Amino acid sequence: MNITNDIQFDGDNLDAAKGAGLISTIDRDMDIKVVPFESDNEKAPTHRVYVKSPRGHDNTSDDR
Repeated sequence: MNITNDIQFDGDNLDAAKGAGLISTIDRDMDIKVVPFESDNEKAPTHRVYVKSPRGHDNTSDDR
């Protein structure tokens, strides 16, 4: 079986784990990174998902 959408985390504690994976669509495959996100807002997501743009730009820097 060929898995086309997959995220692997580096630990069992998903609140602190980082992950990497692949999301496939009809016209492209996207390598993704998943990093924990801390917030005082209890409704905030626990992680952020980053993907490289088709031109190769990596949006994971914090200096936005």
